[in-house]
Amino acid sequence: MPQPARETLSADDIIIATGSQPVMPTIPGSDLPGVITSDGAFLLPEVPARAVVVGGSAVGAEWASLFRTFGAEVTLVEMMPTLLPAEDTEIGRALTRSFTKRGIKVLTRHTVTAVEGEDEGHGGLRALVADADGEPVESLSADIVLFGVGRRPNTAGLDLEKAGVHTDDRGYLPVTDRLRTNVPHISAIGDVTGGIQLAHVASHQGLVAAAVVSGHDERIDYRAVPAATFTHPEVASVGLTEAQARETGHEITAARFPFAALGRAHAYGATDGMVKVVADRSSGAVLGAHIIGPGASDLIAEAALAVTHGVTLKGLVDTIHAHPTLGEATMEAAMGALGLPLHTAPVRRRR
Repeated sequence: MPQPARETLSADDIIIATGSQPVMPTIPGSDLPGVITSDGAFLLPEVPARAVVVGGSAVGAEWASLFRTFGAEVTLVEMMPTLLPAEDTEIGRALTRSFTKRGIKVLTRHTVTAVEGEDEGHGGLRALVADADGEPVESLSADIVLFGVGRRPNTAGLDLEKAGVHTDDRGYLPVTDRLRTNVPHISAIGDVTGGIQLAHVASHQGLVAAAVVSGHDERIDYRAVPAATFTHPEVASVGLTEAQARETGHEITAARFPFAALGRAHAYGATDGMVKVVADRSSGAVLGAHIIGPGASDLIAEAALAVTHGVTLKGLVDTIHAHPTLGEATMEAAMGALGLPLHTAPVRRRR
């Protein structure tokens, strides 16, 4: 087969944006038909009747939620104590409760150690599950087993070494806060940099890199990156979790406000979930916010602005929020953190 024609391009600056791809773990049976990653899920010709999803972070949780929405019998297996382990633990526990109510079987502190073909011979699979001690506990029947447990950078074949561009031991491209690699005039953005692998982060990196190439002194700041997980219910967060805030030496105050107390949520018929705010006790500065519930991915923008610009709890409370809206939950949570709740019982202020 003839090779495609190659073309040599010259430029003053090069920006590498080759992204990443899902990783398939090397366990017995990972090469069987029906064992897929998130990329393979997009190619499924129909909704599987039975799905085992391995990995309870954003990718796995989103696919588990989607499969269940379309009627599949779903089991979600996560090795950590809660789903969405990068999120505040209260959010992970709340998502587990919501998934369980929807009929998704959630197995935390478990792993899939192997996949086998079913004995009946009609194309089914069995996922072998072990507990936190590695002891076999269950065999799950499935039509597909989806692994959402990691990614690797698309740097193979780029011949980066010929240009002197350094990669780390996983193949990612370390960059400065101006998105420069170790080689002048070669930059990198997106998943290939090995940082926060979110589409909106890659887009913002692109803006910064383009500005730097154009001669501006722009720099990337990752202190207030919002994350959104498009499950049902949605999850979104920004800044520090309660545990992270304590670990970094903050004396904090934290409070939450349930969507069940909002008229707008009742009008939507979606009252599960809450908004949680975490703030520094002495200054009142908002350190983080964590949301599970309707519109979480939209509501997080206000909190991201607060964390980015050092807005205090009082600043959120003093900002008039339209009524009836879901956004009132952020203001109400801030009031609770100040010990001034309007529509819920006073929240014990954590020390």
